[in-house]
Amino acid sequence: LGRLERQALADLDLDAGADRAAVKRRYHELLKRFHPDTNGGDRAAEEKLQRVIKAWKTLRKAGLA
Repeated sequence: LGRLERQALADLDLDAGADRAAVKRRYHELLKRFHPDTNGGDRAAEEKLQRVIKAWKTLRKAGLA
């Protein structure tokens, strides 16, 4: 795994041995938790959501999600 993939897994709070199902499950869990509709426009949650989405895209591009 490269630096970007390791950082993406860390952003999703997963270890390097996580399989595709675990990555997908964690992504959806965090997506619901930090979504603006559930946080009333909280800026901190919005920033975390952006990191989660970026991590997901990085892992998809690398074939890990």
